[in-house]
Amino acid sequence: MVRLRLVTLLVVAALLAACGGAQPAATPAAEAPAEPTAAPAATAEAPAEAPAEAPAAPATGELEVDRSQLSSELRIFNWGDYIDPSIIEEFEQEYGVSVVLDIFPSNEEMIAKVLAVPDYDIVVPSDYAIQIMVSDDLLAPLDKSLLPNLVHIDPELLDKYFDPGNVYSVPYFYGTTGIAYNTQVYPNGVDSWAALFDPAQLEAMKRANDGARASMLDEARETIGAALKYLGYSLNETDPAALAEAQRLLIEQKPLIEYNIDDVNRELASEELAIAHAWSGDAMQARNGLEDEFDGNPNIGFVIPKEGGTIWMDNLAILADSPNAYTAHVFINFLMRPDIAARNTEYVGYLTPNKDAVPLLSQEIRDLYAQGFAPDAETLERLEWIEHNEATEVFNDIWTQVKGE
Repeated sequence: MVRLRLVTLLVVAALLAACGGAQPAATPAAEAPAEPTAAPAATAEAPAEAPAEAPAAPATGELEVDRSQLSSELRIFNWGDYIDPSIIEEFEQEYGVSVVLDIFPSNEEMIAKVLAVPDYDIVVPSDYAIQIMVSDDLLAPLDKSLLPNLVHIDPELLDKYFDPGNVYSVPYFYGTTGIAYNTQVYPNGVDSWAALFDPAQLEAMKRANDGARASMLDEARETIGAALKYLGYSLNETDPAALAEAQRLLIEQKPLIEYNIDDVNRELASEELAIAHAWSGDAMQARNGLEDEFDGNPNIGFVIPKEGGTIWMDNLAILADSPNAYTAHVFINFLMRPDIAARNTEYVGYLTPNKDAVPLLSQEIRDLYAQGFAPDAETLERLEWIEHNEATEVFNDIWTQVKGE
């Protein structure tokens, strides 16, 4: 099993303590997640060496924007609820660029659309999706001379296994995948994937709570991975027998749950969902609410089950066919400004890789990090990265069969 290797500290916990936020003594500082330590050779799909044109180390100081090179429009392909709309408006006003934002529900669908119609400038792929897109020549090398704000990104979150040297991407947000639940329905908490995969537990919960609903992420690797973790395997397991076992488990579970990816946050907050396979940021949004969209629910908890879960990083990248690469760099650099990154973190709810944005976060966000919405050292030991490996197509085939049942 690929395990996380602890390095120094979890940037959020450490910097929150440093900036004066009161932290409970029971929340130890942990280190930032590192790349897999025993990934099979078949997973290394990034190029063996950086292209010759890859620029040098990032500059320091503010970017002097050449407005004559700015395009009139910038097209971004992003996850839903994954950027503060006011930040887009501020960029448009500051630079006179119209931003068009389209939404995708999964890495797989994003890649399929980009392959078919590559008319975006910026995309936001997860870690393993970067590997796939690099191998398919879909991403352009970044010009780091246009990204001076890269100095604000925690070095422990750079140079990961999926993009050595950050030739093609910079970190946007990172987080975990586990279980979000309503503490009124689960007053004793949740500690195992059994809450979602054991039919007896699901049926008992529904009987006791007027048919309360449960959901799994509508995302192949995450949901098959959760089934594998419950069964005691790595979420990157490639053994055919283990994958067949996970497929049977998901088919057995299917009548008792629904698949959801776009509205997990809202439906947890409104108590339409009692329990959900969820990304940590969606759980935090359900707890805090989303400005101008829905109110938060203080009864929402989040846990990484004892069997383990996923750690991931979403990244900003520029498509190889982008006609507006200069403007795309300006936008990415804008997002890495500490004040902008802090505002974006408050809205999105995920963990920021921007070390200089952390001291600017509200006390409310700091308190939620301390309550389990950010992983501590013990939790990090139970998390894995999703890898792009030789079984990627097998995972997709399994998902097609599960969804088709």
